Amino acid sequence: MQEEMSRIDYIRELISDCRYDDALEMLQIATDDEPDNVDYNYELARIFMEMGNYHSAISNLELVTEKLRNHLLYYMLGEAYQADNQIDRAIGAYLKSIMLNEKFALSYKKLGILFLGRGDKLSSIEYFEDYLKLDIAQSEKEETKKVLNRIKKEN
Repeated sequence: MQEEMSRIDYIRELISDCRYDDALEMLQIATDDEPDNVDYNYELARIFMEMGNYHSAISNLELVTEKLRNHLLYYMLGEAYQADNQIDRAIGAYLKSIMLNEKFALSYKKLGILFLGRGDKLSSIEYFEDYLKLDIAQSEKEETKKVLNRIKKEN
């Protein structure tokens, strides 16, 4: 006998098929039933990010990070804040990501970029140098070294 697909599995199937409107409808019903459900809020955040509705993505990710402390979730929250032009909050989320996993390279890179964009070259240099110490591709190291050299020449 075939098992019935769970609600979240069905929603994830809809998302994987890019049927976002159907998935949103199902998620809205699901969150009415279980407003604090981490899986539902996470999937809502993913859809909202995909659709460019960063404010809603942030709301859902904040609910998720209240329940789960995970470096990937904070990285995703940082991405949402950054896309919504909330740079201070993005920096805070990337820092939390690093606090939870000191070897998560992407957050170091994002911090280097954001600090450079703010004109804080010293902080940018610090995070790019930390990024280079991590396990990243050789081509990425070479490109980052070029960026670092340009920043240091300007500084």
